[in-house]
Amino acid sequence: MNFNYKELRLIPNVLSIFRLVLVIPIVYFILNGIEEHRNLILVLLFVMYVTDISDGFIARKFNMVSETGKIIDPIADKIAVAAIFISLFIYDMIPVWFFCIVIFRDILILIFGYFVGKKKDIIMISNFMGKITVFGIGLVILLTILKMELLTPYIRFLYYIVTILIVYSSILYFFRYKKTIGEH
Repeated sequence: MNFNYKELRLIPNVLSIFRLVLVIPIVYFILNGIEEHRNLILVLLFVMYVTDISDGFIARKFNMVSETGKIIDPIADKIAVAAIFISLFIYDMIPVWFFCIVIFRDILILIFGYFVGKKKDIIMISNFMGKITVFGIGLVILLTILKMELLTPYIRFLYYIVTILIVYSSILYFFRYKKTIGEH
């Protein structure tokens, strides 16, 4: 598991770094008046989402998959979700229990990923259920920022659906972890 600084110039990795940079203005605008900056935040989130989809597509389509990208992409995602969630939590827009579950999930994934990397020198990539879970978390972020009264009951329902997805995908991740490091 080697980090190669030359691979940072690959388009998918540039997109991942750009996504990471976008976290700064998003967090700033959330913490400094989400109501006044809501449309700008939504545009930046959309750009962030497009870069997340594009980096993987470009990497696979144009044979630019790199070990560095396998490290940067999930870390950019984790930092983005954590920073935005912490900002929404500070702004009192996310319930404490849901905030704790999402942050705890990401911490566990980082810890397990670190140990797999150290023990087996590989990077565990996200599976389909993990991607569905992250999509659900992103949907919660989006609907929370939209903050439309009409959506409030659906957001609350979505918290429970995403919590179930988090628990299920975490269990699957744990079994993949055990299988990968050779503990049955």
